Amino acid sequence: AILSASLPIMHPPLYNASCQAMQQLSEWSAANDPEMAAALQHWPMVYTNISMIANWSAPLHCDLQSHADWYDMLVSVSNYSECTLDIPSLGLQFDYQPGTVVAFSSQLLWHGVNDVSSNHCPLAFYMWDNIHNWLGVP
Repeated sequence: AILSASLPIMHPPLYNASCQAMQQLSEWSAANDPEMAAALQHWPMVYTNISMIANWSAPLHCDLQSHADWYDMLVSVSNYSECTLDIPSLGLQFDYQPGTVVAFSSQLLWHGVNDVSSNHCPLAFYMWDNIHNWLGVP
């Protein structure tokens, strides 16, 4: 809920589009997919997707399923040290410790995370343009 509450401050148009997409998805699922409708009753986010990446490094990459002007949020959880989030196109390296939240355009900016020796479990919150396109939401 905190991530969803921070989005209208950081990116109001994305927040509004995300709320519209979730509303339309709820309406569609109520008419066409009761199991999805039931699951969406418990979905706490305006983001349509969440990925958990457990104990993996992430080589430099861009996420092409998003939009350049959308913000994804990476949340670092677990118990580990010496982890770095690298965004080389901006010349940035973040000390990516547990509890860190970073919002940025994962399509526009190459990014990666080094390998760590203990449990590392980042969560990526994002939206894919194909869902917004299917719903007719910009």
